[in-house]
Amino acid sequence: MSSSVLPGLLPPPLGPLRPLAGLSAARRFGLALSAAALAALATASLLPPPAAPPPIRLVAPRHPAEDRAIASLERAVAAQPDAPFPLRRLAAQLRASHRPVPLAEVLERLHALTGEPAPLREAMQLRRDLGDAEAARAALERLSAIGATTEAEARQLAALRIEAGDAAGAFAGLHAAIARNPTPELALRAMQAAAKLPDPAMAMRPLGALLAEVAPDLMEALRRVLMKDGRPDLALYLLEGLPAELLAQPAMALTVAQAEARAGWGGAALARLMALRATEGLPPGGGALLIDLALAEGQLEEAFAVAALLPAEAWPAALPLRLQEAARAARDPSLFRRLDPARLAARPEAAAAVALGRGDRTEARRLALLALEHPPASTEGARGLAALLRELGLDQAAHERLRREVQATPEPQAIRLFAELAALPGRRAAALVLLERLRGEGPVAGEAWLRLALAEGRLEDAARFLRGGGTAPAPVLAETLTLAATRRAPALAEAAAAALRALPDLPEGWTAEEVAVTAALARPLNPQNLAGALNLLDWAADVAARDRVVALLAAAPEVAGAGLLGAAQHPALPRLLRGAQARDAGGLARLALVAVLAPAEAVPLLAQRAAEDPARFGPTLVLAQLRGQGAGPGLETLRALLPQLDPAQREAALFLVLAAAPQDSQAALRQLAEAALGAGWPARYEAALDRQGRRAELLAALRMRATLASPAERQEIAARLAALGDAEGARAVAQGTIEELP
Repeated sequence: MSSSVLPGLLPPPLGPLRPLAGLSAARRFGLALSAAALAALATASLLPPPAAPPPIRLVAPRHPAEDRAIASLERAVAAQPDAPFPLRRLAAQLRASHRPVPLAEVLERLHALTGEPAPLREAMQLRRDLGDAEAARAALERLSAIGATTEAEARQLAALRIEAGDAAGAFAGLHAAIARNPTPELALRAMQAAAKLPDPAMAMRPLGALLAEVAPDLMEALRRVLMKDGRPDLALYLLEGLPAELLAQPAMALTVAQAEARAGWGGAALARLMALRATEGLPPGGGALLIDLALAEGQLEEAFAVAALLPAEAWPAALPLRLQEAARAARDPSLFRRLDPARLAARPEAAAAVALGRGDRTEARRLALLALEHPPASTEGARGLAALLRELGLDQAAHERLRREVQATPEPQAIRLFAELAALPGRRAAALVLLERLRGEGPVAGEAWLRLALAEGRLEDAARFLRGGGTAPAPVLAETLTLAATRRAPALAEAAAAALRALPDLPEGWTAEEVAVTAALARPLNPQNLAGALNLLDWAADVAARDRVVALLAAAPEVAGAGLLGAAQHPALPRLLRGAQARDAGGLARLALVAVLAPAEAVPLLAQRAAEDPARFGPTLVLAQLRGQGAGPGLETLRALLPQLDPAQREAALFLVLAAAPQDSQAALRQLAEAALGAGWPARYEAALDRQGRRAELLAALRMRATLASPAERQEIAARLAALGDAEGARAVAQGTIEELP
């Protein structure tokens, strides 16, 4: 459409656009600048963000003279590829020019040509500085292969191999390094690598052989460290690598026997010492160890025969009492006929025990009174003499005499014997008053007070004494820690553990790990302290340490529920199961522990024991089957067991099973109890639980009885539950809703 078609409808044509015509030049410039700025901002908001600037490249400064020199030297190397001299000159030029990458390559070529370790070591450091860990590791491996590592490099390579899971390679490198330069640090690292192998003996024996040849003193120091750290098994393997002629020497044979005894191979240690006695003769200390092992293995004839030849000064302080207990248990008083009190004249307390064992009470009284003039200097000796005085009827007079002596001039030996004589319940309180004034005068007085305070049940006072800096010998502190764990006294356990950690040396066989585990077991069993205890049992080699931890676990009230924590899959269980086959106290404790941690695995061994002694092992077999195989097999075994028992044993067995059986078998067990024990059995069962202090089981029994009780009985049960602190259960029983509780 053009303007000629509709001439009256179009506006007149506009003139030239001059919107800023009336403004000054300065004003027009300012507005134009603002508009330009706004346009730039708008444009920037619509554009994508700018790309990052390219990285700055550091271009090495060019040194034409150096480049020409390097090129010339490279041509010389190429002309003489088998000559080390041109390579050395090229390396020197590259080093002076600060060119690490080509320098490392040249140094590696130089090492390959000459076999010299220095160029490879320098190349390794260059690779490490350049961040090439793989190439540095390869150079270190090459240095080890040619036997050129320093001590620090050998340790570093061993750490890398351990980190990569190659314990065998770590040990091999350290073994080679020790052959070149035997040092304590290398020996310790080699032992640590050997301990990580599936069979540490395969490494420790060669290590022992090597150290015996190149550093005998270092071998003995390492053996002592292993014994102190609770690894007598590794110490034994170390010794087994010694030459046969060295092992045959009496002193070394005794050292091996000591390691065997600590590691749990008492029978082998006894056989070794008996053979030594029959040939070369026993070295100092061998007789006491042989007697100890013979008594533990039940070979009383051998024990008394060796004791008869032992000089008075070689008799351990605890030996007289141990011989008395062994002869009494064997009901064989003729054993003491082998011993002559006259040979023990220098040890009147030991001579008195022998005279009493021979039936000569008159001579025993004379010697005991003579020993009272100079009490023994050890706790074991004082304990034995106190027992002897009690058996001879002399303890009351001796107690009064020593009380007066302690009040006047408190000598350590008198204090120790006084405390042992005052250990009877009727004497402890008065003795504690006297000893409390003396307990700060040294470890003997502290030990005397501490023992009596623990016997009197003053656990909080004992804890305050130890926290306040009270002193006692290391073995007494270890006994205190174990007692605190047994009695669930965490404050006392922590105080005893802190006192032990402050000592320069722990008691023989104890480690820092056992101190921590024992202190933790003073609290109710939980996944953390159970795992810590089982971990210790998995790696600890000292049989006495394992026995202590097993005893604490087996006595823990919560251990019956610990199987729910996955303990049955712990690596320590196979060792526990093997140990449970032993017939001694340690074996029985392990059997009791495995029966609750891994009941299905314990059933075959328990079935064997129950066939031999139904009253003792039958209930434990039933519980293991109920837990590990289900209600059916367990109830079937219980039905077969009950006719084999007399009425008292039958009731005890049913009560034991009822107290610890899973919930799904409780109803059937109560029916069996009703049929076997009669209508009045629940009251007797609850009374037995009350006497044993088994509160949780008693509450469960009362709740169960309430579900079947009459209204009058429910009121009585509700009152008992309330008195026991079970407010929820008491309320549910009173309201008739006990069946709804979990």
